[in-house]
Amino acid sequence: MQLFDWSTQARVVDRIVGLHGVPVGDHRDVPAETLEFDCAVRLTATAEPPLPPPLRTLWLGGGEYACIRHVGSFLDLETATDRLLAEWLPTSGYALRDAPIYYDYHDDPDVVPEALLRTDILVPVQAQEGP
Repeated sequence: MQLFDWSTQARVVDRIVGLHGVPVGDHRDVPAETLEFDCAVRLTATAEPPLPPPLRTLWLGGGEYACIRHVGSFLDLETATDRLLAEWLPTSGYALRDAPIYYDYHDDPDVVPEALLRTDILVPVQAQEGP
């Protein structure tokens, strides 16, 4: 809620053009009480004033991404991500690159039924080297 409270106070709500989620760690490898997940808004321009702690600027960067559209519950995003990594990536000619996997949320869960929620899963990739 801090992010949306700040965006209202900073008067940048009308400049929000995207909502992203960035998992920091995997719940299967990290105890639940230490698991982190960054929520980010994409703005059309740099916001002023600067973000108050604990908010911070997060740059997702450029480069190539494998993208798959998931339709349904947010609770199924990890399963869909795992499927992309296990089924598509090994034979794709691509390898993971050092950048975060992130989710691009297209719908407001307060308005759109859970079964119809659209989320793009973006996995950072680079062309594999060698044969």
